[in-house]
Amino acid sequence: MTDRVAKIRIDFLVAETFERLFGTTAFMEAVDKAIPDVERQERRALKALAEAENWDFGDFDVERQILDEKFGHWIPTLAAYSLIILLNSAVETELNAFAERVGDMRGSNFRVHDINGRGIERAALYLKRVATLPIMEDPAWTHLHNLQKLRNVIVHSGGRWTGPAKERDRLLAAYPGDLRFPDGNGTRREMWISMHLCRAFAQQTEEFFKRMFKMAGLPENGVQIVP
Repeated sequence: MTDRVAKIRIDFLVAETFERLFGTTAFMEAVDKAIPDVERQERRALKALAEAENWDFGDFDVERQILDEKFGHWIPTLAAYSLIILLNSAVETELNAFAERVGDMRGSNFRVHDINGRGIERAALYLKRVATLPIMEDPAWTHLHNLQKLRNVIVHSGGRWTGPAKERDRLLAAYPGDLRFPDGNGTRREMWISMHLCRAFAQQTEEFFKRMFKMAGLPENGVQIVP
């Protein structure tokens, strides 16, 4: 009697989703680690140049303040913005692909683009209609919706809040200490997002897709053992 050898089947949708999220998280950690290293290098270089050329304190202080602005505001702000955009893109792309897969599994000729709507809401409405999957009831859904809102603020208005004050205050209450909007009295007009919040969004996204794949009967880690 010949023993049957189990086969490994890769679900490329699941694997791609987590590979993309892993890549985004790895990029996040690399950026977060690199910023202080680069700042130290630039401050040492500035000090060495000032000493070599015998600058007076006023000239040195002007350049030091430029570095303060660069590393205290702009680089961390734009790094967080890029991560929010990457995460939202991953959510939208993979959620649409997941919705199409579920539609195929249900034998539906109806496609995601046939649904009126935009962003992640359209995929959610499709899944509810085609497969009665209540993904909007998932505990991570509010966070994914907030992620999309922050992405829209970045992309459509350069990080400046232009929406209702009530919605802005809701977001601030949801992420105290990790999200800030200028009060309008200073020169800052861009919102600030902490790296901690970017990590939290990444974790919520990963857990969300794990639950969605399990709900649809797909292998949670992308690998399935077939007898």
